[in-house]
Amino acid sequence: MDKTKVLEALNLDLEHEMSAMIRYLHHSFIVTGPLRGSLATLFRTQATDSMQHAIKLGEKIVALGGHPSVKIQEIHEPGEQTIEEMLQENVNAEKFHLELYESQLNDLLQDNTPLRLMFEQMIVDEAQHLEELEMYLRHNVPAKSKAKV
Repeated sequence: MDKTKVLEALNLDLEHEMSAMIRYLHHSFIVTGPLRGSLATLFRTQATDSMQHAIKLGEKIVALGGHPSVKIQEIHEPGEQTIEEMLQENVNAEKFHLELYESQLNDLLQDNTPLRLMFEQMIVDEAQHLEELEMYLRHNVPAKSKAKV
C-alpha cells in the first residue's frame, strides 16, 4: 500500500464528505412545498451520514499518520432551486462519490483489509443514498414545486 497516495485519497474523500454535509443541510433549509417534511428529513439524514463518513475518514487518516484536511470541495449554490433540481444535484454528487470510492477501492485499497471493508461499507451507503434520491425523482416530485430562498 502506498501510504502517501492513500492519505491523499482519504483527504480528498474527507473534503467531498464535508461538502456533501453542507449541501444536504442547505437543501434541508430551502426545500418548500408539500414534500418539505419528508425531504428535509431525508436531506438531514444524508447530511448526518456524510458526517459519519467524514469522521471515519478523519480518524483513519490520523491512524495512518496523516493530517485530516479542513478543506471542502467547491459547492455550487445556484440560489432558488426546484425540488427536482435539488434532488438531481444530489444524485449527481452521489454518483460521483460512488465512482470515486469504487475507483479508490480497486486502485489503492485491495491489500489493506480494514480500509477495504470501510470503503465497501461507504460504497453500500452511497448506493443506498443514490437509490433513495432516484426514487424521489421518479415518483414523488410535482412538476412545478419550487424551493424558495
